[in-house]
Amino acid sequence: MDFLEIVGMVVTVAVVLFFLLYILYGLLKKKAEPAVDLEAMPNLKPIPIPTRNRPWGMRILVWFFEVRRWRLSDNWIYELKDGTRVILHEGFQFDGASIPRPFWGLLSPTGLLLIPGLVHDYGYKHDQLWQLDDDGQVEPYGKGNGKGFWDELFLQVGRDVNGFKLINFVAWLGVALGGSGAWKGHRETDADPVKPQV
Repeated sequence: MDFLEIVGMVVTVAVVLFFLLYILYGLLKKKAEPAVDLEAMPNLKPIPIPTRNRPWGMRILVWFFEVRRWRLSDNWIYELKDGTRVILHEGFQFDGASIPRPFWGLLSPTGLLLIPGLVHDYGYKHDQLWQLDDDGQVEPYGKGNGKGFWDELFLQVGRDVNGFKLINFVAWLGVALGGSGAWKGHRETDADPVKPQV
């Protein structure tokens, strides 16, 4: 058997397995309620990817390496499992979960990990979130707790939102092992967090 025959067999088995799983999913799926209802989802606007007026080679590189960024259109409140209501300000920009492009077919950066990625990106950028107390006051949450705290919160929010333990663990492992560069970059920039107006 030569290399191309092996590749053909692997692709064929993968396609057949995909369709069998798809059929099984259709037979077994049950109506489920999402953990975050539609009204509690963040209002996001896509930020255009800069490809226009660039040489064709650069457009290809941008298409391959640039990640879509999103902007919050309104203040967004999310209630953590312990009852803490965190609030992110209108205008905050993020890129979803930082998943390498070759894996997007398996896990979209703005799919199952959208909410955990949003909370995590803010925590990484500012080493804090904002919380909304019972009196409607906005105070810092988790200020100065460090990278490990935000990685654990990413895992917790993922479990609360999507309940997919394996995906959340793999994503957590990715940020725990691969997030140091982003963490250090944000510490060097040291951008002041914008306090949401309520």
